[in-house]
Amino acid sequence: MRDGDSNALLGEDAWAMSATLTRRSWGIGHDRRPPTWRRRPMPMHRPALYRWHLLGLALTGGALAIVFHATRLDLDLAAHWYDRTSHTFPWRDAWLTHYAVHRILKSLEIVAGIAMCVLAILAARSTQPGFLSTHRRRLACVAISFIVVPATIGLLHHLSATHCPWDVAEFGGASPYFDLLQATPAGVPPGRCFPSAFVSSGSWMLSFTWLWYPERPRRCVCIALLAFAWSFGLGWIQQMRGAHFLSHTLWSLWVSWAIVLFVHYACGARREAELAAGRK
Repeated sequence: MRDGDSNALLGEDAWAMSATLTRRSWGIGHDRRPPTWRRRPMPMHRPALYRWHLLGLALTGGALAIVFHATRLDLDLAAHWYDRTSHTFPWRDAWLTHYAVHRILKSLEIVAGIAMCVLAILAARSTQPGFLSTHRRRLACVAISFIVVPATIGLLHHLSATHCPWDVAEFGGASPYFDLLQATPAGVPPGRCFPSAFVSSGSWMLSFTWLWYPERPRRCVCIALLAFAWSFGLGWIQQMRGAHFLSHTLWSLWVSWAIVLFVHYACGARREAELAAGRK
């Protein structure tokens, strides 16, 4: 090979090597994806996260109070389940509503809550890497909600003056109907029926919404919708029985979400979620 040809080949090799190094330095031709922690969804900043939820609670709380004060929605829906011929709520003592749902299903929900408490204790003691160690406070949020949500709603239920549909005069009872914004009529004993305590046997499950936040935001939304639907279904069963008005169910859900939000903040689950997402 002549010297000119050899020099030409060397020049081409050098040029090719230089081009390759240049492409690599600019991230061309190979995987330059950012590290995993950069690709994870960033959680909403703490003040914004709770601020938006508190704003939503304020708006929905005001809407509930106004709607049920200005309309007869409670009475109209309860009348749909009331049989004026027999002067009873036919679903009140039916096996499906009274035994299958109000007793058996409620017991299963209590077992599920106890299981979550056990899981939260195991997570607190876990030293192995994995789901339990990265979700200690979020599991604690679920376990605490299982205790605090029914206890708080049960207390409000015991202290309330509102009566159940089957105790209201329009449905064969002896007490007048009055909503949250109306004063208790003179001489009327407290009804102790607001908000719906039975709803709280399942509404503590709203805390599952935060279990995969912020790593799996879509999963969190799906869980929230399912938990709300489940809890509302429990309240609907009670409306069929004449045990509660619609407003009792919706206010129970409102109180439940407010409690879950407070527990999430108080137990530091938000901070744990930020660390799990790679945000210091």
